[in-house]
Amino acid sequence: MKKFFVVCYDIVDDKKRQRIAKIMEGYGKRVQKSVFECYLTDNEFEEMKRKVEKEMDMTEDSVNFYFLCERCVKAIRKSGEGLVFLNDKLKVI
Repeated sequence: MKKFFVVCYDIVDDKKRQRIAKIMEGYGKRVQKSVFECYLTDNEFEEMKRKVEKEMDMTEDSVNFYFLCERCVKAIRKSGEGLVFLNDKLKVI
């Protein structure tokens, strides 16, 4: 069963930030410069998290992983340009 995650990060070093962005592109859709929406199984999430944590410096970088329940995902609203990643498809809301 797949779940919806929002991942946002603040990475100090430019090269590390680019490596983490590349990892994230393999798991989700970029919706802002440092924000990704992902629709993943628990195993995929854990794999992504391990890869990201391997690249980051735990003393100066931060990555937040937010799980949104199905009801919460349906309640997502955006203003301006933007897409929401749902069920492996992009949907404009």
